Amino acid sequence: MIQETSLEAWAIIQPKLGSMQNMIYNFIKMYPGCSNHDISDGIERSINCVTPRVKELREKGLVMFSHYKQDYISNKRVMCWCVP
Repeated sequence: MIQETSLEAWAIIQPKLGSMQNMIYNFIKMYPGCSNHDISDGIERSINCVTPRVKELREKGLVMFSHYKQDYISNKRVMCWCVP
């Protein structure tokens, strides 16, 4: 069940997002703690399309750092995201 305040907040921000931002925002909301590679695989888009959109969502305050984890592709420590 969705809180009424969440629906109100969504109604305010949704028109301000581009289609790719919206897709990525929804993915992060559904899968909190995902990395850019997770998002890239999940929405079947290039990592080069995902990374700038995540940055834009962070700058808007819609997405924030969650934690670090080991990336399954590069084996490096990467940042993970969540919706505040």
